Amino acid sequence: MGCASLGIITSAELEFEMGLSFFNRGQYDEAIPYFVRATELDAHYVDAFIYLGRFHLKKARWPQAIPPLRTAYRLSPVRTQSEAPNFLIDALLGSAGSDFGKGNFQGAINYLMEGLELDADSNKLISELVTVLIAQGRELLSQGRIGDAISSFGEAISISPAQGDAYLGLARAFLKEGDLLKALDAAEKAFRIDPSTPELDFFREGFGIGPGDLTK
Repeated sequence: MGCASLGIITSAELEFEMGLSFFNRGQYDEAIPYFVRATELDAHYVDAFIYLGRFHLKKARWPQAIPPLRTAYRLSPVRTQSEAPNFLIDALLGSAGSDFGKGNFQGAINYLMEGLELDADSNKLISELVTVLIAQGRELLSQGRIGDAISSFGEAISISPAQGDAYLGLARAFLKEGDLLKALDAAEKAFRIDPSTPELDFFREGFGIGPGDLTK
């Protein structure tokens, strides 16, 4: 908490405790005005910001959950360092998923990158980021933006090198660009990762090579 924990702004603590009693009974809508007032009375009331974020998480309002949880993380003392970041990551993941579903790849990437600043080793964040980058690469390729597509596939590979789909996308992009050597190199890497890929015949035909040449 902020000053409320020292007894300096007892009204803020009172508002928070009232909100908490509603929140713990599952009466989330009733709780929210108390948490808001607590933050208005004490701009350093970490717990109130956390519960404001948690309210929006309960409602699956991912973007709305981010600002109070960012504030909580910024203000958070050691006591809540392991709690506030987890809620914030949940909000960032949810917001990224929402943007991804709308085709807003860059928005999703921004949320996931922020999450990785909080937890660089999160397999979930890394996996989601790679998925979005590959999808973005495919979309860029379909728009004829070959250079941007190559960058997107390349970034996915730099984050997670064992991504056959990213190498396949890269191979397609280089093929469209007319760089057959780079396309062949990317395709070979994809097939080493997954020799059973159904796109094998496409690249054999594209490169004019015989069966088995790509996977030797």
